Amino acid sequence: MKKYIFALLTGVMVTASCKDSTSVNPKDAPEAEALAGELTKGTLQTLAIAQLAADRATFVGTGSAYPILANIYSRDIYRLDPSEPRYLNETIVGAPDRGSFAGGGGWAGQYVTIRASNTLLTALENPRPGVFSDAELSAIRGFAQTYKAIAYYRIVEMRDTIGVALQGDDPTDITPHAIICKKDMNNYVAALLDSANANLVAAGNISLPWSAFPTGMFAFGRNYRTVPNFILFNRGWKGKVDFYRGLDHQNPQPALFTTAIAELTQALGGAAPGAVATSSFVTGMYYVFVPAGTEAAPNPYSDTRIGINPALDSVRAGDTRASKIVNRSAAVTIQNITLTKTLLRSVPSSANQAAPIANLRDEELVLLRAQAEFEAGQFANGYLDLNSVHTFYGNAAYVPSVLIEQARSDLLYDKRYSLLGEGVQRLVDLRAYSRLNAANYPKQTPTDAYNTAFPIPKAEFDARGGNITPACT
Repeated sequence: MKKYIFALLTGVMVTASCKDSTSVNPKDAPEAEALAGELTKGTLQTLAIAQLAADRATFVGTGSAYPILANIYSRDIYRLDPSEPRYLNETIVGAPDRGSFAGGGGWAGQYVTIRASNTLLTALENPRPGVFSDAELSAIRGFAQTYKAIAYYRIVEMRDTIGVALQGDDPTDITPHAIICKKDMNNYVAALLDSANANLVAAGNISLPWSAFPTGMFAFGRNYRTVPNFILFNRGWKGKVDFYRGLDHQNPQPALFTTAIAELTQALGGAAPGAVATSSFVTGMYYVFVPAGTEAAPNPYSDTRIGINPALDSVRAGDTRASKIVNRSAAVTIQNITLTKTLLRSVPSSANQAAPIANLRDEELVLLRAQAEFEAGQFANGYLDLNSVHTFYGNAAYVPSVLIEQARSDLLYDKRYSLLGEGVQRLVDLRAYSRLNAANYPKQTPTDAYNTAFPIPKAEFDARGGNITPACT
């Protein structure tokens, strides 16, 4: 994002990394005067930028739990730090500690985003007369609801069946709310995305009604400042959520696979299976990073302590995605794990520190649709989508299979290397397919814990007197 945008956000960004509890009034909570008076174009821009900044902040910082620690869980990317053993001790050696940055991470930042969303939604209740049209108010509401839903879903990605704390809709509310079970939270996220979509559709063919936007919203092949394109972003996330709702171990809903296919097809502009132009694989919404200056928010993968798990050696000869993996300048060994390779984007350079990360791009949508098609029994369509990605990187096309486990394995190979270093997708997939275990990965430490989810942070645990059993009501 541009530096002048973040000059507005000192109250939002400064303490996000150290706040673990939604039960404690955080320093980055909105001040009362932020909600006082009528909503104007000026205050809208401040609140909207705060919303976007809070969302991006969940990716900022070396060693961030979302996504770095999640990638250690999934055994793709390690971060070995001689002065900080918890990167291994609480991931592949033993159980995570809810009181540490590792075990309790990937939590606070999402609630900053949710609080920013609620602040914006509350401000919409009192717009200055004559300043906004009904269509503009609908667009703003859909925008805020979309980001609120994404933040909640990212907590589900990290916590799975451990549960998610519900944040009160009043952004000044500091009362600890219930821990919600995965099934109910996923249903809530899906409903929130649909409510957002209804508001965006009602807004019609307009642009979001403020002027300053991060370049990640318009510089990567699609202008998400327009409501019709932001609808595609919303539908992409809804298709993603519905696909994993369909796979949910505790509450599988196979009918949602066809729903997800329809939503992902809409997000891809209606393109048929196998027909998404390979030139648009990089098209999407992105986070843009600034490595220095007053903002100093570098790409979290641009870190010399990051390396590739030695077990990540399955990239096929001729697959051009192998270029994402390079030799480290020097091997490093910690706790009997030796890293000799790293991500290309982790090699020190100003370009890597500023490298963008996709929030959601078309290649991921194509792979998600292939997943949904396989689970729906549409193997021919699934392989059309999957092969469009697989062959793009120099591989011979897969021979279509009608065996679900083979189709899943084929899909997971491509999704792994296409999205390597872009988020937590690998952890979510391994967990959804029950593949994060000794049957699929040999132990990498004598006490390898095969952790699959992070705990509720200690501050949340203490605020509820230890009662963190997820509620399904």
